[in-house]
Order: sequence, then C-alpha cells, then structure tokens
Amino acid sequence: MKKIAVVLFLGIALTFLPAANPVFSPEPAYAAQMRSANAGTGDVLLDVLIVRPFHYIVLAGALISYPFAYLLDPLFGDNPDRLKRNWIDEPYSNAVDRPLGNFNWTPR
Repeated sequence: MKKIAVVLFLGIALTFLPAANPVFSPEPAYAAQMRSANAGTGDVLLDVLIVRPFHYIVLAGALISYPFAYLLDPLFGDNPDRLKRNWIDEPYSNAVDRPLGNFNWTPR
C-alpha cells in the first residue's frame, strides 16, 4: 500500500512540475527580458555612435540592391516573401524598430 501511495504521489508531483517550475524559479523568463530591456548608458552610447549608423548603411545598401536581388531571385529559390523579409524587413527592424541600446531584441 505504501508503494502505491508513493508512486501515486510521485506521479502527481511530476504532473504539476511544469506549472510549478516558473513559480519557484529564481528569475522567470519575463523578468530577464524586462531586466535586459533597460539599457545602460554605455549601451546607449555604443548604439547611437556605432551600431545604428552601421545599420542605416546596411539598410541603404539593401534598399539599393533589392531590385537586382528581386530580378535574380528566380535563379536562387523564387520566394519573394522570404527575400523581402531577409533583405528589407530585418535591416529595417534592426535600424529603426529596435529599442535604443537593446542588442538582444528580436522583431515580432
């Protein structure tokens, strides 16, 4: 009878383990994301002086070369949506949409 009670208790505990893990973990995922959203002064200066201008240059190059890539796309996969997403949308989101000083940001 004791073995059945132990097995039953262990089964119930393992069933509820995924729900209990975020509650008892020292730093939930949303807390780490909120902590990384607040950028320090050094990160903001690095972003404003070096990273953003570089991303604007990459975005300008992507906008200039996009028509040529669109014409050559049928030779390399013929997926204009993927080409636009990789060629235009990602550099745009890195240059314009990304919060200032946040380098771990991923576009939605």
